[in-house]
Amino acid sequence: MPDELPELQVEPQAVTTPTPEIETIEGEPFDAARAMRTIEKLRAEIKELKPKARQADELSAAEQKRKEAEMTELQKLQAALEKTQSELKAAQLSQLKKDIAVKVELPLIFADRLQGDTAEELEADAKKILEALPKAPKPPPVSATNPGAGASQKETIDQQRARVYGTGFSPLDPEYAQSHGGGVIWPEPRNP
Repeated sequence: MPDELPELQVEPQAVTTPTPEIETIEGEPFDAARAMRTIEKLRAEIKELKPKARQADELSAAEQKRKEAEMTELQKLQAALEKTQSELKAAQLSQLKKDIAVKVELPLIFADRLQGDTAEELEADAKKILEALPKAPKPPPVSATNPGAGASQKETIDQQRARVYGTGFSPLDPEYAQSHGGGVIWPEPRNP
C-alpha cells in the first residue's frame, strides 16, 4: 500500500522515577510512626505528672498555712507593720509626685508617670516631661466687657447716631422723613 506510513523506530529509553525527598529532622529521616509513638509516650508522662503537680501545690499551700499558724503574735504584728509601712511609703510617694507636678505646672495626669525616689529626681523628671509636651499657642488677649470707671470709653450709640445722621435726627420728624424719601408721617390733628 502506497498510503502506508513507514514505521518509526524508537529506541527504548530508561524510565526514571523521581526519588521522593525524605524529610529530615535534625539530620535524621522523619518517621511518622516513630513520631506518634514519641507523642503518645509524652502524653502518658504528662498524665502521670499532673496529679503529682496538684499534690505539690496542695502541700505548699498546707506548708504556708502551717507556717502562719506557727507564727507568734509578735511575728504577725511585725508582718502587718511591714505591710502598713510599705503602703504608707507608696502613698507618700504618690502625694509627692502630685505636689511636684503642681509645682512645675505639669498636668496632673502625668504625675503617676514621674520616675524617682527623691523630690529632686521627681522634679527633674517632671521638667523633662514638660519640655517634651507640645506647647499650646497663647490665646489673644481678651478685652474686658465692663472695663470700669477709669477705662477709656468708646463712642456711645447716641454719639454714633449723631455722627452718622447729624444732630437733631428724629425718624418721626415729617420734614426729615420727606427729605430722605419716606418714613412715618402722621397727619396733623384737625380742630373741629
